[in-house]
Amino acid sequence: EDSNLVVGEKRAVFRELIAILEKINTESTESDTARYVTSKILHLAQSQEKTRREMTAKGSTGMEVLLSTLENTKDLQTTLNILSILVELVSAGGGRRASFLVAKGGSQILLQLLMNASKESPLNEELMVQIHSILAKIGPKDKKFGVKARINGALNITLNLVKQNLQNPRLVLPCLQLLRVYSANSVNSVSLGKNGVVELLFKIIGPFSKKNSGLMKKYKIVKLKNSNHLI
Repeated sequence: EDSNLVVGEKRAVFRELIAILEKINTESTESDTARYVTSKILHLAQSQEKTRREMTAKGSTGMEVLLSTLENTKDLQTTLNILSILVELVSAGGGRRASFLVAKGGSQILLQLLMNASKESPLNEELMVQIHSILAKIGPKDKKFGVKARINGALNITLNLVKQNLQNPRLVLPCLQLLRVYSANSVNSVSLGKNGVVELLFKIIGPFSKKNSGLMKKYKIVKLKNSNHLI
């Protein structure tokens, strides 16, 4: 009973936080409150599966409010908080929650955010990692994702990001995952091919294959020495 009470209280807290966030959106005022509220929602999402379930529950406005805030906020920390919430959601919930996010217009909002973020100098790595991670999860659930990505100029943004960050696996990995999603669209795959994605992949794979071939040579030499020694 006590645990049910705690869960019920947390659910009530979540709904209250969403209501506050919705009010901030309605008033169109950027404030520290949005940052605080989204950090609290993130904490709930990280610690409670029932909170994550509540976000995608029938009749809940939680997702719409979060996406609306994401679309309109100018505050970086608020943006990162919401992206972290979405990462929690799609990582723990499988395909159904990814589909839910798509149905609420999430892919378009995130693609727009990607385009806006790409114009910032210097680029915010955490922002790029988060956006690419979420899009890589929800893209396959959006039948029009390939077209949306192309129209928004996302293909070149992601491709250039990989080109400029070859030594940064934390950033490159979600970018590569998203490039794979882009490539599910035949027009996109041709476009990416023309823009050097294959050569780029060889650049990434190259060092690993060289390292492995080096290890193989060492292994053969050791084996040969051992066999000579035995003789």
